[in-house]
Amino acid sequence: MNLQSVDSILARMEALQSAARGDKASAAGTDTGLAAAGGVDFSTLLRDAVRDVNSAQNTAQAQAQAFQLGDRSVSIEQVMISMQQASLSFQGMIAVRNKLVEAYREISNLAV
Repeated sequence: MNLQSVDSILARMEALQSAARGDKASAAGTDTGLAAAGGVDFSTLLRDAVRDVNSAQNTAQAQAQAFQLGDRSVSIEQVMISMQQASLSFQGMIAVRNKLVEAYREISNLAV
């Protein structure tokens, strides 16, 4: 995961936050997977986030394998940084999943 993908994730999070507040003008101004109606396309955001996490993990694994095979263009520092980035992105995804499950449970326990 590079800085551009981190910036992309942060931009998506800011768009979600502004959409949650009801700032449709500021949310619609950013191109972060918003639907044409000005709302947030949650499935696209979630799919993109999962792809970013998967990409970070694949990159870290490829770098670790290249280092283990003796590729001199890959340093141990690069491997450790990419592994930490993959780990952090995965932990963030798990935190989001836990919050979604918690919200679902709260909604399902509401009396109708």
